[in-house]
Amino acid sequence: MSTVSSRTVVDDAARTLIRTDGLDRTLFVEAGAGSGKTTQLVNRIVSLVLHRGVRLADIAAITFTEAAAAELQSRVRVGFETIASTTDDPAVAARCIAALADADLAAITTLHGFASRLLNEFAIEAQLPPRLRVLDEVSSQLAHEQRWSRFVDRLYDDPANADLLLRARGLGVPLEQRYPGHATFRDVADVLNQNWDRIEPIAALEPPVIGPIDFAEFDAAAAAVRALPALCGDPDDRFLDHLRTKVIPSLDEIAAVDDPLRRLATMSATSRTTAWGRGRGGRDVVWGGDVGAQKDVVSALKAAADQVIRREVDPVLRHLLVLTAREVLGAARARRDDGGLEFHDLLVLAREVLRRSDAARSVLHDRYRHVLLDEFQDTDPIQIELATLIAATPAAGEPGAWHELPVEPGRLFFVGDPKQSIYRFRRADIELFLAARDRFGADGARVDLVTNFRTVEPVLDWVNAFFAEAMPVEVPAAQPAYTRLAAHRPPSATGDHRPVLLGGPHHDTRVRAGELREAEAADVSRTIEAIRDRPADWPVFDAELDDWRPARLSDVTILLPTRTSLPYLRRALGAAAIPYRLATGTLVYDTQEVRDALAALRAVDDPTDQLSLVAALRSPLYACSDADLFTFRQAGGQWNLRAPLPPRLPHDHPVVGALTHQAELWRDRWWQRPAR
Repeated sequence: MSTVSSRTVVDDAARTLIRTDGLDRTLFVEAGAGSGKTTQLVNRIVSLVLHRGVRLADIAAITFTEAAAAELQSRVRVGFETIASTTDDPAVAARCIAALADADLAAITTLHGFASRLLNEFAIEAQLPPRLRVLDEVSSQLAHEQRWSRFVDRLYDDPANADLLLRARGLGVPLEQRYPGHATFRDVADVLNQNWDRIEPIAALEPPVIGPIDFAEFDAAAAAVRALPALCGDPDDRFLDHLRTKVIPSLDEIAAVDDPLRRLATMSATSRTTAWGRGRGGRDVVWGGDVGAQKDVVSALKAAADQVIRREVDPVLRHLLVLTAREVLGAARARRDDGGLEFHDLLVLAREVLRRSDAARSVLHDRYRHVLLDEFQDTDPIQIELATLIAATPAAGEPGAWHELPVEPGRLFFVGDPKQSIYRFRRADIELFLAARDRFGADGARVDLVTNFRTVEPVLDWVNAFFAEAMPVEVPAAQPAYTRLAAHRPPSATGDHRPVLLGGPHHDTRVRAGELREAEAADVSRTIEAIRDRPADWPVFDAELDDWRPARLSDVTILLPTRTSLPYLRRALGAAAIPYRLATGTLVYDTQEVRDALAALRAVDDPTDQLSLVAALRSPLYACSDADLFTFRQAGGQWNLRAPLPPRLPHDHPVVGALTHQAELWRDRWWQRPAR
């Protein structure tokens, strides 16, 4: 058996401070990867209840995801159950039983869950209806799409917006999506909606006036280009041909447009082509000794056009931005009145309640004697405000900024790792983490957990060497300094734990992307084959055994940054007879099985979709061969579920049977649930 559990933990003093000695102190913990921060969080909660007499219901433990909250709840419950069943102290057992009774009421939840709990209690102070509904992400997205469609309709219905919308169309500023992946102004509305608490200054602006279009700068540059051919001494010069066949005809096309808006649109479209490029060829001797200077005149034409476009697009974007900000703010107010709130609404309104209501701050301060913040590196800025407003000593009037509030010792506990921040899109900001650390981690309150329980020394040596060089010092408001990790788990006696780069570099720069992915997939497949065929050479530490054991295929995971490599990887694993399962839902949609099912469903939804119907027939779902399809077609069959079947074919013909089944599904589609 291994002696892992008996090995010395290099940061044991820090863990003791978290668990017992520092229960009355505000602590800011930086927990490195694999350092057991959740265990320390659980230990602190249990110790507060058992050693400080704090009720579990008086502790708020806020983490980032629902899965993390559920795990934390479960581990806290297990902690009390274990102690209750093993202790000989009746007082300790009684406190454990009381804590278990409070477990379902305890505020061990996500940030949004905590905010929802607060708003339900102080609905009147938040100016909310008595019953709140929290919209999930899908409902929020659908509601936002509907609001945007109504907003665009109102824009088009208002004659005052005619010039604005025409100018936007001419400049290529789309309001609605034309094809998948195409950016539109609705994407701007999405960002504003996710930050609606910050956009009131934008909504208060007066939209800029859409004035007449000034083409003077472009016209002057066009005149200079038109004068160039007269300077050339060779009628066969390549640059002269470029001017005559591309540049000047494009200028003639623009000049022929009388309407300023159409002229601007034509100019904008032309500027995105190669018509105003510098062209190839051209000899200095026939262009007065310097053909480059003449090409600069063409470049100046494009620069002048771009300048006009930028000057004209700026007020259009600003005008639309103001109107969109007003729409977003109006929608947020409507959600408050209706009581159907999105996730971000919960945070903003909860903060408003705490900032406006002395009573709410006082009640929550008395109730939550300890506020613990997990995964603090991914915190929303509102989270630190909520925590400090609750933890701070109550005072009448509008409270100050979070970093100025007086917080009693022991009220707050932070744990996180700025090197693991991955939720930047949710307003997580390393600058905020460092500011909170400097505010609450001063005077010995900062604690570092550096013992890594997941991996072994050879791996950590490589990690430490790499990141110590990449992150040598802290960059204020930008980057933390790297803290070295210490291995706790001893290496196995037989395994080689050195990090390995599969395959190595590809020196042939002409290799195609598909070939490269095939080679990479083959490298991965060969490595997994080696694990399967020689499991003893790839030992894995088993926490239940507290020792190393031979590897299993279930110990292997393959991480993909995108779906692009998935088909190549699946083929390679299949060829090697390596069983696998796709653990991420989004990757499932790229599998052949799901594509076959979707083809069948599309055919059921639209009986005229011949491509989907034939694809479904040829798939393993119906297993019709090309010969079956040919004989069906030769007998007069049609690729249409509503068409009659050929009378000359028997009922057991594969295509006849498949189409009969598809037609039944089509007839019953309105009365069956999608899963059915």
